[in-house]
Amino acid sequence: LKDARLKIEMNSTDQDVGVQVFIDADPWTTMDIFDPFGRMIYRATNRGSLAKQGGTELFLESGEPKLSDVPLAVFLKRFPQGKYRMVGKGLNGEKLIGTAKFTHNIPDGPVLVSPIDDALVAPDNTVVEWEPVAAPNGSPIVGYQVLVVKPNTGIPALPKIILDVMMPPTATSMAIPPGFLLPDSTYEWEVLAIEKGGNQTLSVGSFRTP
Repeated sequence: LKDARLKIEMNSTDQDVGVQVFIDADPWTTMDIFDPFGRMIYRATNRGSLAKQGGTELFLESGEPKLSDVPLAVFLKRFPQGKYRMVGKGLNGEKLIGTAKFTHNIPDGPVLVSPIDDALVAPDNTVVEWEPVAAPNGSPIVGYQVLVVKPNTGIPALPKIILDVMMPPTATSMAIPPGFLLPDSTYEWEVLAIEKGGNQTLSVGSFRTP
C-alpha cells in the first residue's frame, strides 16, 4: 500500500472517542483490516462498475460513543495496541499489503484560551489562542490542526465553510485571515493536538461576528 494509518481521535469537549482509518493504494476490489491478533475487523468490497474501476483511497471513521457509555478502558480493549495489517486485492488479482502501527498514546485536549465561548469578535482581526499540550507517554506533539467552521450554510453542495490549517508544535495561536469571517455569523473553532503516532485530541469552542 502507498499509505496505511490507524489512529485514535478523542473529543475532550464532547467527551467521546473513536478510531480513524486511512488507506491509499493502487486500484483494488477488496480491502481487509486485521487487528494485532489476526482477527478481521473490517472488509470493503467493490461491486459492479466500481469493481471494474477499482477503489484507491479509503477513509473510515468509526462511531464516537460518549465515554460515559463506553469508558476509555473498554474502548482501548476493543482496539489493542500493535500492528494492524491491511490486505487488498488489486484489479488483476495482485495482493496489496500494508501495516499501520497503533498505540494508546492519547494527548490531552488543548485548553482554549481565546476567544471565549460565544464571544463577539472582529471579523478582520481575530486570533485564536490555546495552551500547549504535553507529550503523552513521552510521544511528542508534532503539530496542531486548527479549524474554523461555519456550519449550516444552507447550500447542499457546500454544507460547511471550513478554514483548516496545520500549525507547528511550537504554535499557541493563529490569526484568522481577513475576509474569511462573514458578518452576523456563528462559528465553531477546534484545535487538535497530534502526537507522533497520529493520535489526536481536540477541543471545541465558538464565537460570533457582528
